[in-house]
Amino acid sequence: MHRPRSLGSDLRWWWRHARPYAGWFALGIGVSIVTVSANMALLAVAGWFIASMAAAGLAGVDMNYFTPAAMIRGLAITRTGGRYLERLITHDATLRLLTGLRVWFYRQIEPLSTVDLHNGDLLARVRSDIDTLDHVYLRLVAPVIVGLVCLAGAGAVMWLYSPVVALVNLILLGIAGVALPGLVCHLGRRPGAAAVDDAARLKAASVDWVEGLGELTVFGAAAARRTAIGALSRDWIARQRTLSRLNGLSSAGVLLLTNLAIAGTAAVVVPLIRSGALQAVDFAPLVMLVMGCFEAVALMPGAWQSLGQVRAATARLRAFEHREPAVAEPADPAPAPASDAIRFEHVGARYEATGAWALQGVSLDITPGEHIAIVGPSGAGKSTFVNLLLRLADIQQGDIVWDDRSLSAYRAADLRARIAVVPQRVYLFHTSVRENLLVGGPQATAQRMIAAARIAGIHDDIAALPEGYDTIVGEEGLRLSGGQIRRIGIARALLRDAPMVILDEPFEGLDAATAARLWARLERHLADKTLIVISHDMARVRAFARVLVFENGRLVADGDPATLAERCDTYRRLTRAHFARDLPPVSAPASAPLSIRRLA
Repeated sequence: MHRPRSLGSDLRWWWRHARPYAGWFALGIGVSIVTVSANMALLAVAGWFIASMAAAGLAGVDMNYFTPAAMIRGLAITRTGGRYLERLITHDATLRLLTGLRVWFYRQIEPLSTVDLHNGDLLARVRSDIDTLDHVYLRLVAPVIVGLVCLAGAGAVMWLYSPVVALVNLILLGIAGVALPGLVCHLGRRPGAAAVDDAARLKAASVDWVEGLGELTVFGAAAARRTAIGALSRDWIARQRTLSRLNGLSSAGVLLLTNLAIAGTAAVVVPLIRSGALQAVDFAPLVMLVMGCFEAVALMPGAWQSLGQVRAATARLRAFEHREPAVAEPADPAPAPASDAIRFEHVGARYEATGAWALQGVSLDITPGEHIAIVGPSGAGKSTFVNLLLRLADIQQGDIVWDDRSLSAYRAADLRARIAVVPQRVYLFHTSVRENLLVGGPQATAQRMIAAARIAGIHDDIAALPEGYDTIVGEEGLRLSGGQIRRIGIARALLRDAPMVILDEPFEGLDAATAARLWARLERHLADKTLIVISHDMARVRAFARVLVFENGRLVADGDPATLAERCDTYRRLTRAHFARDLPPVSAPASAPLSIRRLA
């Protein structure tokens, strides 16, 4: 656990990330000062002009109204144009900062193992928490600086009229701009921080709900999860209600202080006018200037109210500064391996120091160009085997030797550059099929892309889409079936053209005939590459010359399918379970959850 960070520490962290955009922030603050100053001057000049015109009319004297009228028009144009430019510049600067923060956050989590990172929690941090930080500039830094600068100028003008008027208003402005925001900040700190935490938990729970809707429905857990999400929603709404009440009370407080300032100004100015120290026409500009001053501090209570949310979001983001990658990079990395001769020497791995072994005592050799199938029950250690090769998990026992050097001697990026992976859950971005394929090979030509799609057996499906390769697939491939998503993932891996290919359940979601045709094409195309396939499809596994059988984190057998069928109980059990399944095709009902209908 880290000690709570101070406000100064959080602001310095924010400034470190905001420094590249300092020019934009300074420009936004400068334009805001001009805008607020123009508004205050407009009110004062307009009040003076109206009062002077009335006095001139009563006295029956002439008055030059062209100059003040031109000033009023100029100030009005400045205020209107300045307000537009202020919004444009300050929001553009803020969006630049938020973009930079998202890049920073991605760089923080990219080296970390994804095994213990929760999708919903990561989404909450990269969206909600970072979005909350727009308050720092728009609602905290800019209003405070603008308010102080403009109030200093307005106070100087008031002082020229009457020091007493200036002091009365500065006291009330201090209450509105310092004391009231301090009280609101104190009262809003806990509900603000709780609102950020509730929002994060609600987003994580919602992501879990959407991703696991099919499984939750099948196992009858959907109602309980829906109830939990409802409770989180009510908690979040209660926090927002508290913050809204504080916001309303702070606005009412500023309005009350504004009226007190106007009354106080009148109480001081009227006797001065009667005594002849001030002229009657000075009353209106002073009162209007006071109103303009309080408009400049009106945003401060709300700004400080959001401080609790800002600090809570900052703490959630900064927590990743101190997370160490699951796999440490070597201080003096060896050159990237030139071949893919790999040897496991009594390898053991686990994800927690005191947890159960995910893999233990594994020894084997992988020859370049070899095609290997990996089978085993769920939780047998198959995914850990792949994670070790990808350097997403570290070795606690034994060693893995790659091209005659220990795996730990290489940079993770150099090893991953030699591997193309199709994970069990293929992710598609909310863009076109073409863009999703180009993730595997950004420089790939259209001809290469089509060739890879043909090998993966997805070209005809893509061509049948409304816009072919330019069809938008939707969020996570919403417009495609599970089998189509998997084959696009395979085509993407083929475009990577790496010497080693790892396919995790490549035949899932495919009927037997489609799976057989896909395997025949892959076997021919990848004949000279090292291929590792993790699969529960024992019909496909029997086509491999070498099969690794894992159970309870151990390699229990290594051999050809015929030998394993005679000597390995685990292999026989998996084979019987696969071929004993009698699942006639049934059309999924229209009301079935999306994730179930996808596989139909």
